[in-house]
Amino acid sequence: MQLINFLVDLTGSYGWALVIFACLIKAVLYLPTKQQFESMKNMQKIQPLMQKIQERYKDDQEKMQKELMTLYSEHKINPLGGCLPMLVQLPILWMIWHVIMQYQSIFESSYFLWIGTPLAYKFPDLFGKSLAGQDAFLLLIYGFSMYLTQKTTTPSSDPKMAKQQSSMGLFMTIFFTYMMWNWKMPCALIVYWLVFNILSIIQQIIIMDNRSGDARQEAK
Repeated sequence: MQLINFLVDLTGSYGWALVIFACLIKAVLYLPTKQQFESMKNMQKIQPLMQKIQERYKDDQEKMQKELMTLYSEHKINPLGGCLPMLVQLPILWMIWHVIMQYQSIFESSYFLWIGTPLAYKFPDLFGKSLAGQDAFLLLIYGFSMYLTQKTTTPSSDPKMAKQQSSMGLFMTIFFTYMMWNWKMPCALIVYWLVFNILSIIQQIIIMDNRSGDARQEAK
């Protein structure tokens, strides 16, 4: 909260303070997140080899796992490498939520963009009256950012699996957005999470684009 108050002194707004705070956290987690996306990229690269192993040893799970681990070792891939940034992000989200709940009176008198404008009083079920309340429009934007994250993830080379991944990603986006509305997540938390998501999408696109460039170089 001291850090957020310091950012408020610079910006004059708790909303913009949360935006800058999200940028700072993204900068801190830049390298772990980069490793996450590179792990996804490398897993995609060896996916045809993984499928061959899975087909060859489908009746021998122990042998299959051994061969897959050998494959990961040969290509210097950690199959759990993409999990760490997500795990690190969870306590950060919990801390932000805890701060919002502890200083709720402050966020109840804080506004941002359309949040707290006359729209909130005209359509109270859709627009938030403060950063401590709910805002359907903001949550929909967050849900769209979550969907874009799924779309920018490198799809499977198998068309059938790619379709399943796309359908599952859409379902999880709708389900998670609904649950966040149902859990009455405050706008302050959504603002932080949305900005962090947007920055992650930009980083992911850059890394995946580099992957395409590397592939073109290899083809030459």
